[in-house]
Amino acid sequence: MVVKISYRTLAIYNISMRVIKDIDGVTENDKQIAKIAYSLGHPVRVALLRYLLKKNCGKGVDNNTCNGDLVKMFDYSQSTISQHVKVLKDSGLFLTEKHEKFTFYEVNKPLLDKFLKLMEFKSLEEIDSL
Repeated sequence: MVVKISYRTLAIYNISMRVIKDIDGVTENDKQIAKIAYSLGHPVRVALLRYLLKKNCGKGVDNNTCNGDLVKMFDYSQSTISQHVKVLKDSGLFLTEKHEKFTFYEVNKPLLDKFLKLMEFKSLEEIDSL
């Protein structure tokens, strides 16, 4: 199964992020949370995040993940994986590091922890205490 992301979908994402920027009372934290929630709105991106969290938990060369690893792991074209990775990078969840011709990915764990903490609130009063 190949999932295609159209330029229209990406344009809608970009427009929605611009709209969020223009609303009074919306904090930078709110914008970041919205970007992360959007980036996790597709099952392939959730799977990419989960894969990266598991694979990069150790140390050493075998724990580095590049785009080729992601294409091998998931049955999608390189361009489809790259489009999903771009959304995750734009949200801040994926960090990149270039070595020669390869780009390696890792999860921005502090940002993911911040997002998960916000999602753990059990009442509105807890959100107001931020």
